[in-house]
Amino acid sequence: MAESGVKATTGETAETGQRAEPDKTAIRGITMSTIKPPSPSFVPELPRRTLDIPGGRRSGEGSSVGMRSAESRRLIVGREIVLSGDITACETLVVEGRVDAKLQNCQAIEIASTGVFKGSAEIDDADISGRFEGNITVRGRLTVRSTGRIEGEIRYGQLEIEAGGEINGDVKSLSASKTDTIANTGSAAD
Repeated sequence: MAESGVKATTGETAETGQRAEPDKTAIRGITMSTIKPPSPSFVPELPRRTLDIPGGRRSGEGSSVGMRSAESRRLIVGREIVLSGDITACETLVVEGRVDAKLQNCQAIEIASTGVFKGSAEIDDADISGRFEGNITVRGRLTVRSTGRIEGEIRYGQLEIEAGGEINGDVKSLSASKTDTIANTGSAAD
C-alpha cells in the first residue's frame, strides 16, 4: 500500500490495526488562539470612595465637574440594619431599619413604616411613616403619615398629620417657641 497508514480521526494504522499516537490537534478540536474566556454576565459599578484627610484637598474640589450631587449625600439604612452614633452633613437620611443617633446639619429625614429612629434630629423637613423617639426639630414641614408615631420633644415649622398618625410629648410650633422665649426673657428682665 502507498498510504501512510495513519487515520487522524481514529488513531489506528491501516496496515496493523494497532493504535498509533493520536493527533493532538484532532483531539482538542480547536487551537488555543480561538478560545475566549467567558465574559462576566454582571459587572458591578461601585463608586470610588475618597479618603477624608485633615487638611487635604479632595480631587475635583472647587470644580463643577467634581461637585457631588445631593443624591450622593443620601444615607439609606436598610431593613434589619442597626446604626448608632452621630450623623452629620447628609442631604437625606432614609431609615428602613433602626438608627440610634444624633442627626445634625442634614436637610431631611424619611422614616419608612419599618424604620425606627431614637435620638435627636435637627433638620429642614421630615416625613415619618415609622417611629421616632426623642427630640426632633423640623424647621420646615413635619409630615406624620398614617403609620407614623412620634414621641418626645417635637418642634416644627409646619405640621401635617394624616389620619391614624400619632404624636405624643411636648409639641410646639417653632413660631410659638420663639414667642415663649421672648415673653420669658422679657418678664425675667423686669
